[in-house]
Amino acid sequence: MRRVFAMGCAAALPAGAAAALPPGNAAGAREAREDFDALWSAIDSRYAYIGERRAAWKRSRDAFRRQATAAASRDELAQVMERMLATLRDDHVSLTPRAPLSARRVPQETDVWALWRDGAAVVESVRVAGDADYAGVRPGEIVGRIDTVPVADAVARVLGDARDATARDRDWALRHLLAGPRHGTLALDLAGPDARHVDIERNGRAPAAQPPLLARRMGEERDIGYVRLKTPADGKLADHFGAALDQLADTRALMLDLRDATEGLRPVTLGVLARLAKRNGAWQVRVSRNGHRVEDRVAAAGSTYRRPVVVLVDRWTAGEGEALAAGLVAVADARLVGTPMARLRGELHEVRLGHSGIVVRFPGEKVLHVDGTPREMLQPAVAIDPSAPSGGPGDPILYQALKLFEK
Repeated sequence: MRRVFAMGCAAALPAGAAAALPPGNAAGAREAREDFDALWSAIDSRYAYIGERRAAWKRSRDAFRRQATAAASRDELAQVMERMLATLRDDHVSLTPRAPLSARRVPQETDVWALWRDGAAVVESVRVAGDADYAGVRPGEIVGRIDTVPVADAVARVLGDARDATARDRDWALRHLLAGPRHGTLALDLAGPDARHVDIERNGRAPAAQPPLLARRMGEERDIGYVRLKTPADGKLADHFGAALDQLADTRALMLDLRDATEGLRPVTLGVLARLAKRNGAWQVRVSRNGHRVEDRVAAAGSTYRRPVVVLVDRWTAGEGEALAAGLVAVADARLVGTPMARLRGELHEVRLGHSGIVVRFPGEKVLHVDGTPREMLQPAVAIDPSAPSGGPGDPILYQALKLFEK
C-alpha cells in the first residue's frame, strides 16, 4: 500500500498529467529547485533506511541541486533526481514518469542477477527467455570484463567515492552494470574454464504478451493446482485468482508461481491472502522511523483453500511480490521454493512534486516478517542453486516443488 503526499508550492497534478517546466527562465529554475528541494527533504525526513546512507545523502544535495536548477525540461530534471537517488543504493526507490534515457530498473527490467563471491563477480541467476539467456549467459559463470573494462574497475567507477562502500553497494553496482544500456550492446568477457566473449543485444523489445494469470492442473493424476501470477496488473487480478482457485478447489495441493511478480498492487495481495489464509492473523509488521509498529492483518475468506500451498520464487519476485510470498508463509503456512527473492526493502510511500508532477516512491517504513525477521532476509524453505540444480529439465524450481507432492 503506497501512502501518498503532495509536496511543493503548486497544487499536485493528476496522475498522467503532461507537466513541463518552463525552460530557460527564472520561473522554470525556481520551480525545478523547489521540486528538487521537496524530493530531497522527503527522503531526508521519511526514508526508512536513511541512517546507513545519511552522510552520502547530505552530500548529494550540494552535488546535484545546481544541475536540477539548470534543467530545461521535466525529463532533464528527472534524470538529475535519478542520479541523486542512486546514491541511496536502493532499488526500491524510483521516479514516475521516467525519462527516455533512464537506466534500466533492477530487477524489473533486467535478466542477470550477479553478486560478489570471494572476490569474483558471479552470475547467480539468468532470467529465462531474456536477452542474456538468448546470448548464452549461464548461472555460475564469472564476469571478467564489462564493455572491455575489468569488472572491479567498472564497479569502482559506478560507486565513485568508495570510502563508505559496503559489500551490498558493490553488489548493487555490479547488477546495474549488467543491466546494460536501454538500447545497444552489452559486451561481457566471461572468465573461468569456459572463458569467452558474449554480446548481449539490448533492443528494448517488449516481452512476449502473457496473460496476468495462468491456471492449470499438474501431476500424473492432474490433482495438483498451479497458478502463475504475472504483475503488475489491475486490481481485478484478485477476482480472477479467486475464480481460478474455485476451479482448483478439489486439488490436493497448490503451487503459486510468483517468479513473474516483479511488482504488484496491494488489493491483489490482500485478495490472494484472504483466499489462501488458514487463519485470521498478522501477515506482516511495519515499523516507522520513530519505532512505531503496526501489524497488517488479514481475515480468511469463507471459501479459503485449506490444502498445502507451495510458492515458487526467484530473484525477480520483487516488491509487492515479496510481500505476498512472505504473507503466505505467515498466514497460509506456505513453503517457499526457489532462490532468495529480490530483497527490495520496506513499505512504499510516495510523494508527488508540486510543479513537475513527478512522483517519487521510496520505503517509508521497514517491513518485518511476523517472526521479526526483516522481510528481505526471508529464505526459501527449499533452496535452489541455479548454477547446480538438482534434477529437473528446464525448470529446476518447478521440478523440486512437484517433488514435494510425490505420493
